Amino acid sequence: MAPTPYLLGVQKHLLDQVTDQTDLLVVDLSEAKKETFITSIGDESSILPPKLQAEILEALTTRQKASTVEELNRVVSEAFLYFFVKTVGHYSSYVKFGGAEGPVFEKRSFYKAIESKTTRHFVKKFIETQMFDLFIQEVEHQQQGPQQGIFHKKIVEYQEKKKKKDKAKKH
Repeated sequence: MAPTPYLLGVQKHLLDQVTDQTDLLVVDLSEAKKETFITSIGDESSILPPKLQAEILEALTTRQKASTVEELNRVVSEAFLYFFVKTVGHYSSYVKFGGAEGPVFEKRSFYKAIESKTTRHFVKKFIETQMFDLFIQEVEHQQQGPQQGIFHKKIVEYQEKKKKKDKAKKH
């Protein structure tokens, strides 16, 4: 019922205290091999492309090795951060500055730049969410210049790794 989605972690013995809401997707991540949907909405299997779904689940499997709450939080945060860097991290190339109305995000060009059709389909839906809209509004209201923060740092790291990988493939 919130205007933006929340991702929460809850211990199993407290589950009955949070499942009284109807629009919740509840996933049991305690199983090492596979996630288990406890309650679902119905479109879970079609939202994320299988490859992206597998990558995020693979990244989350390292949670089994986390020995502290802080380490577990880091593993989960990094898994989702990497997911967003990979899917929408190229956004800054599609914020055009200098127009009379100020910076403008070129939404259509942004998602059309994604090569994978299944990822493009996900991103096309994702950019319509309030979460992404608020993010872009914040970007548009900033002055042109280098971005700050962990998300932007991870984008730069990802792009550098990708360039090295592409360069290695050419040789």
